[in-house]
Amino acid sequence: MMFESAYENPLVSRIAESASILESYTANMHSESPLDSASIISRATIILALPDDQVDDLLEIKGLAVEGSPDGKAALLFKDILNDTQKLISEYREENSKSGKDSTPKYEEPIDKIDVVNSAKQSIKVADQLAGLIKDPNLLEIFKIIAPDDFVCRSTDEYGRLQEFINSYQTDIPTQVNQEIPEYIFKLMGEYWEIRFGDDIIRLKDSKGLKYINSLLKNPYQPIRSDSLTAPHVNVTSSTREDTSNQVKEKEAPRVRYAPDTVYVNMTNKIKELEELLLQLIPGSNEYFLAEKHIKMERKKRSRDFNRAGQERPHDSGEKARQAVFTAITTAKKRVNKSLPDLFAHLQRYLNTGFECIYDPPPSELKSWHL
Repeated sequence: MMFESAYENPLVSRIAESASILESYTANMHSESPLDSASIISRATIILALPDDQVDDLLEIKGLAVEGSPDGKAALLFKDILNDTQKLISEYREENSKSGKDSTPKYEEPIDKIDVVNSAKQSIKVADQLAGLIKDPNLLEIFKIIAPDDFVCRSTDEYGRLQEFINSYQTDIPTQVNQEIPEYIFKLMGEYWEIRFGDDIIRLKDSKGLKYINSLLKNPYQPIRSDSLTAPHVNVTSSTREDTSNQVKEKEAPRVRYAPDTVYVNMTNKIKELEELLLQLIPGSNEYFLAEKHIKMERKKRSRDFNRAGQERPHDSGEKARQAVFTAITTAKKRVNKSLPDLFAHLQRYLNTGFECIYDPPPSELKSWHL
């Protein structure tokens, strides 16, 4: 499934165009003092009085009034972004509710969920910039322009009402988007993986490393052998993982079950002691992070030298598979890091490779993955 297309949804284009001008508008003022009623007109003019009246032309094309002060024009553009973002989410919801039914499409192509997520993120960014800049309670015009008449506030002063409206918008929009598009996605769609982690969403060309990551995300806290991941035509799930693992054990060890190796027992006891110490540390502290890292290193050592029955591995048993999985997953994570650095950091910390691989986040960090 190819996703590249020259087509651009007109609503998405409108949001991007307005947001681009407002981002320039607010960025110009970040280098100066906070926005107030005494200086807004002179500073806004720097951006809004562009050559050939670009802003006025844009407002006119959108069917908005072009008369008024620069802050009023900025408010009109901001309100336009809000309305278009709400409309985009609503139309995406409507498209999906009619999926598979006979209906006349509104646009040349279906609305792309990536456009919905990115447009919402763009509008929230502009709102955040405005909220950080507007410090003067006398900027009544902006609130009167952008807030709907039925907006209910706890604040009694106009400045508080304005901040409350922006904060409400920043909370409401992500909630609406997440109701339509899961916040955490790692799903193969044809030839591409659709990946969302929080505020960001991308598509990546299929690869072995992404398949391996997906298998591990499907089975949190469950160790999976590297040679199970690399087995041809094997889709690793809880059941197939167990079957494949049992087959590997039969090849590795005699049918007679021996007691675990003494060194294995000692390594296991050491890991248990470290895990008990970890419970006494404060989650998120440097000491906690270092102890957690130490435990993972000890687990890797044990996995490298012993199988799950506690017997020493034959020399080089599974080494090729271990190296292949490590290389494939490392390459995939580097690709992820280019667009989703937060996901990369999450995988770096909680997805471990070795003779046995595991996705092992603490319960508070386990995401509701749609896979």
